[in-house]
Amino acid sequence: MALWDSLSDAEREVELALTPEQKAELDRRWAEHLENPGSAAPWSEVRRKLLGRN
Repeated sequence: MALWDSLSDAEREVELALTPEQKAELDRRWAEHLENPGSAAPWSEVRRKLLGRN
């Protein structure tokens, strides 16, 4: 966190800049979520699956 805090606002902005492809994918995912918000999985479930605790 100290490293991130050491960056200037301009440096942070560069680090957070999205490519057009990344922005399009985020927009697509957001639209999909808005159409079907029930399809999202809670973090606890995702984490359990990632850790192999079926």
